[in-house]
This record gives sequence, C-alpha cells and structure tokens, in this order.
Amino acid sequence: MMKNIWLDILAFLAIFFADLQGALLAIGFLILADTYTGIWAAYKKDGIKAITSRKAGRIVAKFILYPLSLIVAKVSEQYLSPAIPWIDVTAGILAVVEVKSIFENMSLILGFDLWEKIKKQLWKDKTE
Repeated sequence: MMKNIWLDILAFLAIFFADLQGALLAIGFLILADTYTGIWAAYKKDGIKAITSRKAGRIVAKFILYPLSLIVAKVSEQYLSPAIPWIDVTAGILAVVEVKSIFENMSLILGFDLWEKIKKQLWKDKTE
C-alpha cells in the first residue's frame, strides 16, 4: 500500500516537472562546461594547488540551487503568474551567468579576451 503511494507521488512529480527536462539538461551541461573550463583555467594559472575542495563545493551548490530555482519558476508560472514565462526567464538568467563564466575561464586559458575577439568578428563591418 505504502509502496503504491510513493510510486503515485513520483509519477505525479515526473509529469508535473516534465517540461523542465530540457532546461535542466541545458543548465546541467553549462555547469559542467563551466566546471571543466574553471578547473583548466585554475590549473593553468596556479597549478594543481589552485584546485581546492572549497571551490569544488560551489559546483555542488549549483547542481542543487539551479534546479531548485527552475522548480520554483515552474510553480510560479503554473500558479502565481501564468502570463510570465518564469521558466524561460530563469533558465535564461542561469544560462547567461554560466556562459559569462565560461568566457572568463576561456580568456584565462587562451591569454586574451575571447568575448572581445568574437565581438570584433561579429561586428567588424559596423566598426570599419
């Protein structure tokens, strides 16, 4: 009897949060990319001593807090203000934060400002 209740609860949660799957996967990928580039940049800058458990703890916090913020966005969109695309807004903000961090890490790895180089290439006809 109790086993059936838990299965019912899990089924409800899976259905209720099904539309978050894409956002969760995308944000998870960005967190992993940021982590990878962050470790690479830290190693390049200060060697192995730069990689500490305290800094690694931030990764765990991201993997807990980012999905939690998407769940809160889902509930807000469903029940508080359906006119506002809370999931898209939240996922967008989280993605921008992670992409910005990835660009910062890549700039440290490459030794030049990657974003500035991309901007120059994208808008070179407008600046000439």
